[in-house]
Amino acid sequence: MVKYLSMISAIQWKKRRSSSKEMRRARGGRMRRIQRRDDFVAPEITFDLVIEILSRLPAKSLMRFRCVSKLWFGLIRSRYFSNLHLTKKISSSPPCGEPLLLYVDFCTKSELLSLTLSSSNAAESSWLEPDFTFPGMGGMGVHRTLIFRGLILYTFCQKSFIYNPATRQRLNLPTITFAQQERSHKNVYYFFGHDPVLDQYKIVCNVFERWITSEFWVFVLEPGSVWKRIEYDDQPHAPSRQGLCMDGVIYYLASTPTCPNNVYCFDVRSEEIRAIQAPHAVSQFSKLLNFIEHGGKPTLFDYTHIRETGVSELWVLEDGLGGTWSRKSLVLKPCQRHLVDNIIIGRMVHSTPQNSEIILALPSHSYLLYYDLIKNDLRKVNIIRATTRDVYIRVMDICENILHLEA
Repeated sequence: MVKYLSMISAIQWKKRRSSSKEMRRARGGRMRRIQRRDDFVAPEITFDLVIEILSRLPAKSLMRFRCVSKLWFGLIRSRYFSNLHLTKKISSSPPCGEPLLLYVDFCTKSELLSLTLSSSNAAESSWLEPDFTFPGMGGMGVHRTLIFRGLILYTFCQKSFIYNPATRQRLNLPTITFAQQERSHKNVYYFFGHDPVLDQYKIVCNVFERWITSEFWVFVLEPGSVWKRIEYDDQPHAPSRQGLCMDGVIYYLASTPTCPNNVYCFDVRSEEIRAIQAPHAVSQFSKLLNFIEHGGKPTLFDYTHIRETGVSELWVLEDGLGGTWSRKSLVLKPCQRHLVDNIIIGRMVHSTPQNSEIILALPSHSYLLYYDLIKNDLRKVNIIRATTRDVYIRVMDICENILHLEA
């Protein structure tokens, strides 16, 4: 009996000893793992990789990240990074799922809304979210609103402003000399362009007075800039539509006393103006046409007969300033003809070069019409908004530009 008890106690002692050894080994292993973990140093992320990551983020995130450090603050505000971010947005972002800025003119205020499409294929519904109310606005809204590369140019109470929705900055443009003169018979037209060579944004102002004179003024969007008058000795002309800037040239339709259907080209870099003949077939409806970008070329989009015949015309300027036009006709599918029954001819259309779609004039605030010029397909996108008030919606742009505005 004593023998068995001694054997049991010996076995238990061995178990306790082995378990204590295992515990020491386990503790030692954990300590070694902790030590190895403490000795591990993560590889440093290069600054070039940081720039690449930041350039793919939305503007709202970048505005918050300016507070991370002085280095990030300077980077995000730099012209180099703003151009890189804009290039990424234009070239790689999907056309649907991105915010689309709309201008809504209520009876009491004007504001920007963000529109998000549900999907890139069907996109049968979308929703609007308040983004920002225009600063310094009254109940009558803004006049002659332009948008270019995410920047909005508008006039209010005979004053001009540039507003950047991405940075929430507003820049008051200086007063032009003619603003202090009698302007009862003067019409003022603005154009917005960019010189890709010198990387300069320029605002062009055309002051037209009763077929007597046309004054042209240019403002460079840089600190300390002032309006500069440029020489123009040709006959006066009145622009009929907003212009389109492509590759450093602003194209716009205008009429003169002798020719109602000229296309004018303003070279943003040299600040020179020249006229080319518009297609003769569109002269009767030149005031109802719109310049869009199609296939990387300036194109006149004519949809004056789309309600009656379902046909629209594309006039492509093939050789830039050479004045050679090519014509392409589009015929709506019979099952889609009913979508354009109530469309208002003459309203502005908005092109989306990323997927060769245009957004037709909006006949109602409850939906949008997307027309694919490559597939010749029209689709309706319903707008979901928690209001029944009658509003006027104008499509603005889909780009985010984090360019810092400086007076």
